[in-house]
Amino acid sequence: MSFTLGLFLAYFAVLATALVARGRSVSGPWLFLLRSFFPNWRFYHALGRAPRLEYRWSSGEDWSGWVRMHPRAPFRLANLLHNPEVNLALTEQNLVDHLAADIAECEGDDPSALVSYRLVERLAREKVGSAAPGAARFQFRIRSERPGDLRDDEEDVVLLSPGLPA
Repeated sequence: MSFTLGLFLAYFAVLATALVARGRSVSGPWLFLLRSFFPNWRFYHALGRAPRLEYRWSSGEDWSGWVRMHPRAPFRLANLLHNPEVNLALTEQNLVDHLAADIAECEGDDPSALVSYRLVERLAREKVGSAAPGAARFQFRIRSERPGDLRDDEEDVVLLSPGLPA
């Protein structure tokens, strides 16, 4: 048996093991730190509600309207070869997905202690800084939305941050 065939069989053995044991959750402090290298596989389960990051800012008493973080990027043929902007947007959305999963797992505990919460807070602060440089404070929320549903229902809000200094 050649080395390549052995690797090929080992790969399929790992895949078969993962399929059989897919109901179990893998956890641990080192695996938690390595999760940024792996995509959020919940994307492939089924079409359903997706977490979206929205933010708003205030310079005085009045708040701006909610701004969705990722509008859909227009297709350009050149993006097939080099596409750093969309890759960055996908990475940021993966971070929002991880925060939504962490909130679902924390079951009523304060999510502001989570690392993913702090990272999303920094992301929202950066987005507000580029959208409204003179903002005094900002707020962000995670809203669960169904694809194609443009309604803004308060019951869809998974997380609402307090007003934070910009």
